Amino acid sequence: MFRLATWFCLLLAPAWLRAYDPPVSARPLRSVEDIRKLTYEESRLAPPVALKVTVLSHLPDGFDAQDGSGGLFFEYPPDKLPRIGDEIAVAGNAAGGFHGPYVIVDGLERLGSKPPPKALHFRPDFVQTGLGDNRWVEIEGLMVDVKFGESKREGRGLLVTGQSDLVIRFRNAHEDFDVEKLERLVGSWVRLQGSGAPLFNDQQQRIGSDFFCARQPFVSVIEPTAGSAPVRLDEIGRWDSRRTRQGLVETSGTVTLVEGPSSLVVQAGAHGARVRTLASVSVSVGEPVRLTGLPETEGYFVGLRYATIVPSETGGAPAEPVEDDAPLSREHAFQLVTFSGRLIEKGRGLINLQSDESLVPVSVPPGLAATLPPEGSELRVRGVKRVDADERGEVRSVTVALRSAEDVAVLAVPSWWTPGRLWTAIAILAVGALLFLASLLALNRRVKQQTALIAEQIESNATLEERNRIARELHDTLSQGFSGVGYQLASVANHLASDPAKARDKLDAAREMVEHSLAEARDSLIGLRVPTGAESLDFPEATLAAARARCEEAGVAFEAERVGWNDRLGFPPETAFGCHRVVLEAVANALRHSGAKHLKVSLVAADGQARIVVADDGAGFAVSSKPPEGHYGIRGMRERAQRLGAGFAIHSAPGQGTSVELSLNLGGGNE
Repeated sequence: MFRLATWFCLLLAPAWLRAYDPPVSARPLRSVEDIRKLTYEESRLAPPVALKVTVLSHLPDGFDAQDGSGGLFFEYPPDKLPRIGDEIAVAGNAAGGFHGPYVIVDGLERLGSKPPPKALHFRPDFVQTGLGDNRWVEIEGLMVDVKFGESKREGRGLLVTGQSDLVIRFRNAHEDFDVEKLERLVGSWVRLQGSGAPLFNDQQQRIGSDFFCARQPFVSVIEPTAGSAPVRLDEIGRWDSRRTRQGLVETSGTVTLVEGPSSLVVQAGAHGARVRTLASVSVSVGEPVRLTGLPETEGYFVGLRYATIVPSETGGAPAEPVEDDAPLSREHAFQLVTFSGRLIEKGRGLINLQSDESLVPVSVPPGLAATLPPEGSELRVRGVKRVDADERGEVRSVTVALRSAEDVAVLAVPSWWTPGRLWTAIAILAVGALLFLASLLALNRRVKQQTALIAEQIESNATLEERNRIARELHDTLSQGFSGVGYQLASVANHLASDPAKARDKLDAAREMVEHSLAEARDSLIGLRVPTGAESLDFPEATLAAARARCEEAGVAFEAERVGWNDRLGFPPETAFGCHRVVLEAVANALRHSGAKHLKVSLVAADGQARIVVADDGAGFAVSSKPPEGHYGIRGMRERAQRLGAGFAIHSAPGQGTSVELSLNLGGGNE
């Protein structure tokens, strides 16, 4: 029974094996069609592939190849690419790309050479849709540009069919192209064979295709360059019986407007057109140029695209503007026109002019609008009239483009005093008057407040001045008088026993000095400006006599010196009395504090100035130090000097004596 079961299983085994189908990730894919059928999820499993294909095109990071079922992109190092036309065996894995699967090649083997398969004929716009990606196709069109760099194995071109453009990539890793021959094809109707390659943006979205052509034999001429004579600018869109297909035309004109690096307007006679160039050009307004390009229809008007521009040595004179009575019509489109209007509105790059009942937009160069006169001015402008109209001539928009400040002429400027500005000025004046009245009232209130403060300050200063005056007078009268009394009493004590008569005389002198000091103090307290005796004071004789007497009483040698001083130098009573007080106070201070042995009073008159100097050879002191509290001698002397308008200075140092100097201008200059 077991043997029968075993034999039964062996008989059924081939059927089981035939019924078993391994998973996709396990068996190699052997045709391009099988790989293209993979979903994105299946391609992410990286199934193995084993293909036999023919190389069609070289791409920057691999190559396109095709078998009998279709074409595909193969990723392979650029420096190891197989030759175009090689039949190769490829081993690798499928992968999911942005727009379909492709193959990552692990290894390849050259099997021989094989001509490319029969090409599928595509229109250039079909290639842009992706139908020609990685497939062997052929296209036809007008070659308008060919450019190669230093390498003859890599370049680019531009193919045009109607309104469809397609970038051609000439690329071969092993063979050079005949660059000069390809460049001579510009303007010819050609047939190209190759494969399409998708283009992607940063968002991994497909945005079109390029066409890769790998060898010179894959390029053939259908209709060579016509080489027709130049045509007038207004004939660039007309039928040419010598052509069966569209082609480049040559014309000439004068540049009237530069719109951008690759867009300008050219005018010849009474006709203008917009020209778009293949690359950026450097031309200026008024320059005559020769143009070669492809006629292009923009709505109702015909211009040139993919144009090349060279200077023209036989160009005409710069175009003269034509008077345009209907600026918003399509008449004089792309011509240099001129018209007048009122400035209605100013913008950064656009102004609006009112011409009759029309509002015409005028574009201006950057910064020109700011230099224009105010709104309401009458202007005359000159510029290129750019018109956008549909195929039936219905105008969609019109803009007059100015080139520079020379295109604007100011005809009239409106009066500055418009009703709005007049009412604004009245309002400003009314507000200003109210503000002035308010400020005047506030100023009056502040003046009254300041006046009260000043009166209070004056009263306070007067009180303080009176107090200082009384203190100064009491100090100079009582202090000096009592100093003399002290010296007399000391002399009385010295002569009381030896000479009673002389002691009695000294005592009488002391009494008289006390009475004199009290009288002077009384006069100062009752506010007399000139104390008693000041009118009859014999200055400086009385001053020097009093100083000498006090020095003798104190036992100090006294010396008086006069230089240029005479009786004609008489001072007013107040000045003489003030000097008298300052000198006696300086003498009293020297006798009380310095311990001097010698004291000298110098009177000097020279160069319109009088100087009185009291100098001693005493102990001296530091002038910068503050006087002890309760000592008012120096402060009193300085205050008297200030009241006299005189200069006052003390020169002293410890161990070097003291010099007190009072300087006055002669002739009343100190009042």
